[in-house]
Amino acid sequence: MSSETLHLGVMANSVVRELANIGLAHATTAMAELTGKTFDMAVPEVESVALERLPSILGDPNGLTVATYMSIDGDVGGHIAFLMPWHSAQQLWLMLVGDAPTSPDDVSDLHASVALEVGNMVNAGLLNSISDMTGLSLHATPPQVSMDMTAAVVASIVCEASFVDSVALSIQTEIFDLSHRVSGFFVYIPTVGGLRSVFQSLGVLEAA
Repeated sequence: MSSETLHLGVMANSVVRELANIGLAHATTAMAELTGKTFDMAVPEVESVALERLPSILGDPNGLTVATYMSIDGDVGGHIAFLMPWHSAQQLWLMLVGDAPTSPDDVSDLHASVALEVGNMVNAGLLNSISDMTGLSLHATPPQVSMDMTAAVVASIVCEASFVDSVALSIQTEIFDLSHRVSGFFVYIPTVGGLRSVFQSLGVLEAA
């Protein structure tokens, strides 16, 4: 696996943060319409990450992660995923359902459905933001949800991506109300050339 990455300059970082804020705003609006509750959101960090570093951004590789992921086709193919450390997934369930399972064995159909739906909203909001701002045609397949050790979840996504020269564009996200805070990572995995195409379409030439 290549460790090649794409370094984001100040302008590229600013542009990605803008599209991330727009996309996450769409996702939180969709959540509010679905639940009748109000949510705040933030985008603390944006970076380009070599695929072998993906487990490290989530913390302990042996910890648990909840992931909603899907493949993309169109002008720039690849994969996207919304990854939540287990404790953040528990905060999500407390925020939306009122209770949280203590382990994946305790996850009910409702908990799984909520994780899938929220992950889908975040993925769709950010993917649509990328598509709208770049003019690129990007289409996602139906989402899948997975709950496993972080290293296993990431390995599965990377294996499906199957691009030897891939890097991930990682956008940290936070969704919160007065009592709960959900931290996660939206991860976009095109090829290196595909990610450069995205930045060129955004009019950003400093990412290299």
